Amino acid sequence: MAQNLASTVQSSAKRLFPGLSTEQAFAELLLERAQKNLIKYQAMAHRFEARYGQNFEQFRRKVLQSKPGFEMEQDYFDWEMAVTGISDMTEEIDRLQKSLPDL
Repeated sequence: MAQNLASTVQSSAKRLFPGLSTEQAFAELLLERAQKNLIKYQAMAHRFEARYGQNFEQFRRKVLQSKPGFEMEQDYFDWEMAVTGISDMTEEIDRLQKSLPDL
């Protein structure tokens, strides 16, 4: 079964990414996923910025200086995840782009 999967992946990579090795095709797919995740995290962060009228750092200070309710505390954790995700995906995109040949 694993051999069949490997053959299918290699065959599909050659058709979908002509001129690239299987590893380069896989890196392209990972890059696309990282870009999709970045957009998702950016949209999340923008929704929180619009909701609270401030950036995450300002919101974080406000939360840490108060006793936030459940909803605000949950928003804090979700927003922090979005900010961390933006940073992580930006680094991942940069790393993947550096590993791929110029197309």
